[in-house]
Amino acid sequence: MQSDKYTILADNSNIEKPILDDRSYRLVKLNSNDLHVLIINDSSTDKAAASLDVNVGSFADKNYQVPGLAHFCEHLLFMGTSKYPEENEYSSYLSKHSGHSNAYTAAEHTNYYFELSSDYLEGALDRFSQFFISPLFSQSCKDREIKAVDSENKKNLQNDMWRFYQLDKLTSNPQHPYNGFSTGNYKTLHEDPTSQGLNVRDILLDFYKNHYSSNLMSLVILGKEDLDTLTSWAIEKFSEVPNSNLPRPSYNGELIYNPDHLGKIIKAKPIMDSDKLELSFMIPSDQEANWDSKPASYYSHLLGHESSGSILHYLKQKGWVNELSAGNMKVCQGNSIFVLEFDLTPNGLKNWETIVVNVFEYLKLILNEEPKLWLWEELSNMSTVNFKFKQKQRAAQTVSKMSNSLYKFTESAYIPPQYLLSSSILREFRSQEIKEYGSYLNPNNFRILLTSQSLPDLDKSELWYGTQYSYDSLSNSLKEGIQSARTNENFHYPIPNEFIPEDFTVSKTKLETPLPHPYLIEDNNKFQVWYKQDDQFQIPKGAIEIVLHLANANTSCKSSIYTMLLSQLIDDELNEIVYYASLVGISFTINHWRDGLLIRVSGYNDKLPVLLEQILQKLISFKPKRDRFEVFKFKLNQEFKNFGFEVPYSQIGTHFLTLLNDKTYTYDLKIDTLNKEINFDELLEFSTEKIWDQGVFGEVLIHGNFNDSKAYDISRVVQSYFTKFKTIRDNQDEINEVVKLKTHIVPPNQRIRYEVALQDKNNINSCIEYFIQISDSFNDVRLRVLTDLLGTVIHEPCFSQLRTKEQLGYVVFSGTRLTRTTLGFRILVQSERSSEYLEYRIEEFLKQFDKFIKNDLTDENFAKFKQALKDKKLTKLKNLSEEVSKFWNSIISGYYDFQEREKHVKVLETITKDDFINFYNDYISSDSNVSSRIIVHLKSPSVPELSRLKLLHSSINNFIYRNNFSISSDILDSLIETNGDDINKLVGVLADSIGDNKENKLSNKDNLKAKLSETITRELSTPVPPQYPSGKLVENVDQFKSTYPTGDIPRPVEPLSNFYYSKHSEDHAHL
Repeated sequence: MQSDKYTILADNSNIEKPILDDRSYRLVKLNSNDLHVLIINDSSTDKAAASLDVNVGSFADKNYQVPGLAHFCEHLLFMGTSKYPEENEYSSYLSKHSGHSNAYTAAEHTNYYFELSSDYLEGALDRFSQFFISPLFSQSCKDREIKAVDSENKKNLQNDMWRFYQLDKLTSNPQHPYNGFSTGNYKTLHEDPTSQGLNVRDILLDFYKNHYSSNLMSLVILGKEDLDTLTSWAIEKFSEVPNSNLPRPSYNGELIYNPDHLGKIIKAKPIMDSDKLELSFMIPSDQEANWDSKPASYYSHLLGHESSGSILHYLKQKGWVNELSAGNMKVCQGNSIFVLEFDLTPNGLKNWETIVVNVFEYLKLILNEEPKLWLWEELSNMSTVNFKFKQKQRAAQTVSKMSNSLYKFTESAYIPPQYLLSSSILREFRSQEIKEYGSYLNPNNFRILLTSQSLPDLDKSELWYGTQYSYDSLSNSLKEGIQSARTNENFHYPIPNEFIPEDFTVSKTKLETPLPHPYLIEDNNKFQVWYKQDDQFQIPKGAIEIVLHLANANTSCKSSIYTMLLSQLIDDELNEIVYYASLVGISFTINHWRDGLLIRVSGYNDKLPVLLEQILQKLISFKPKRDRFEVFKFKLNQEFKNFGFEVPYSQIGTHFLTLLNDKTYTYDLKIDTLNKEINFDELLEFSTEKIWDQGVFGEVLIHGNFNDSKAYDISRVVQSYFTKFKTIRDNQDEINEVVKLKTHIVPPNQRIRYEVALQDKNNINSCIEYFIQISDSFNDVRLRVLTDLLGTVIHEPCFSQLRTKEQLGYVVFSGTRLTRTTLGFRILVQSERSSEYLEYRIEEFLKQFDKFIKNDLTDENFAKFKQALKDKKLTKLKNLSEEVSKFWNSIISGYYDFQEREKHVKVLETITKDDFINFYNDYISSDSNVSSRIIVHLKSPSVPELSRLKLLHSSINNFIYRNNFSISSDILDSLIETNGDDINKLVGVLADSIGDNKENKLSNKDNLKAKLSETITRELSTPVPPQYPSGKLVENVDQFKSTYPTGDIPRPVEPLSNFYYSKHSEDHAHL
């Protein structure tokens, strides 16, 4: 290793690290091109990763007048390089080694990252580095990726977050690049440049040349190799990244809002039925120079507080607000916004101006006094504790986050590099900085966004998303109310936090081989309590998970809704206590779950039992209040209605599970039941009597920094609160029949079609979930492993064909799909094309994939896919939360298969390629008679009509794919553009271009032309073959469920008595 090739800026000797961090670090600058690289050695990691961040983002689009250019560059960069010209080479390499990749474009940064099995890092780095040395930006990929960007943009058109973000930008300083449209679409990236005689590829090449310079890049590499090896790879792979010595983009010269953009109100109509009020204060600083004092955190803590005396507490009591969030948001260099966002009730919407005045009344309180040292010390102490006990995150998450912030720690930056990992700590109390920040929270320095579907007189329409809005100055009456605001006697500072942890003692040493499962410390007809003491992460944290199965909680849609309301009202009642706990790293959730309530407390273990006891006490003595019931009934009705306006791909899984799972209900039924049958008097009776009177069965997991004595104490406390309630049944088998819910089974060789109309009439995207039911038990180990292996092998080809080549849509998923008890495989696609067409293309893909695995899947590649799945199955747990989730999911599944992954690996080792092919023939192929298909269509009412040009593209691409021909997209585009009006001429030139595949049965040119002409003619007139959509239509969900019986309940994979705990259980596990 030659040190003259790099300069060390910081290393393990001076970088401040968390107590538990066993990684080694080296921050260097490559002398050849000024690329900054953070090298991370983690000798125990099973996943390696790298990320490169470029200090250029969508703000650079403004110089080119091509909105979306930076985002388009991010897309196209992945599509082949001079060294690796195949466009899917990178993704294929990652797929074969249990890897994945992604990228994102922000205002000032573009971030690329990947993760894969740790043995294959060098090969991935070699491919990754070429994106920044010699990308092809090929013409054929260019056209497809413009469509991919367009599809991504259309995915967001009905998303309120994107719509209101763009609205804020539209009404900002037009001289600032914040004012632009960052995503891009077909119009900005193709139609507009073409109409001006410009080639967007030429513009892109110029953009890349003038912004992608190594001195503006930050690279992070994490691997198991030693620091010297990883450093040598960084030098070898990345020294050739060109350095143009470009200055860092700077936006300090302009503010995002000029004075005439302040004192304004934007009123807008949302897609979702939701009323919100947002106050945005302009901060003429990005606050990064105040990294060690963080004055913004002082105000976000106070303004966002939820205890007595806070803004939220006061407005909740008035019935005006449900939720409040507050905090500083960096926009770019030199600009931040401090935002307060209120979720309003109907009465809150009527009184929104008073709420604004209330905010300034609270600001009077905190701005007229000196900053409180004791309050800042609470924040500082917890920031130190949280850093000290920070656990490892997944490799991809680590490198992406660190590459994005690395520029802050270089020679010219303001944070000393020894604080590379610990810059989150509040180190200095500077009263003057806090007051200076507070001075920006004044009546002349803010603007308002008010959103509701009921707002009148919205006379404008935003260009890119079509949002209806109005834009006006604040009324004089509101200005006068703000200026005359006085301190409100209902407002006061929060009290010191009683939940601040004091004891950080870790009660057990790390074991070389961690215990593989928790133990049962209590097993009776009312409670099963599982326990495991942390033996590998060594942190003073824990988690207590509880599910209360309640026989009356889900006997009908009506009782299910009452249980849902009960959980929300209890959460609301506990809010003040729970909020104090959340500030010091202790979280609590209570949710309606299947047939009861799911309760979780987690965080620093010192005060966890105290919080849990307060929660349980409230739970069993809770009596709802009428005014809060009305608030939450209204809110729940909004949630039910708004579900139909979520993006289609996030809805379709719920529709699928509602069809197949027992005791689940459609949203139409939920809305109807809520509005017609739910009332306060019944809720009161339900919550105090009915929900309990048919019995309780609880499952508990106590995990973390608890010794067995403490675990027994917690177990006794939990059980003591439920002694007055009877058991559900007298023995465990009968209890399980009641509480373990099931899934409806479709018999083999059947095809079911379930169609749902998308509620959002303006959303042009449909979605399909194509599910193949393979087994009525997902605990069939061999079939589960074969299905997972299929998911591994098919992932990249499915994405490449349906998304990249056929351009069906931005969202394409494939892989194993589990219900409560059944096992299957699914492909999901969201697209502007009809769901019937998507079904056609999925089935065509599965037919072609059949040929691939039989003819083209080599033994070498099959072995790589097996290894990739093995690596995925044996991925190490990174932190305590991951282990808690693993064990808890095994418990509530009803199978208690704590060593499922290890079993899978043993079976995987025995599977041959012939086994895999036979599995595909038996279960996946179209003539299978042992599997069944359930195909869910979520249908848009606004599917756009396709142009003749697009239909030509589709028909020809489908023909080429089906018959194993190939032609580059740019050649095909040119042929269609030139000859598309004359089918016979087009067929002739196409036959000349693709007719040289001597192995193809259509190699005879006359046969080829005849078949091609027939295909184009047919698919122009009938793009979807007449057999689609296929399957027996579900007319009524209840009728479907009565026709197809449920399968068996989940059953333990081994007797639970095998898990009984004794004082010596843990020691015996290691003998």
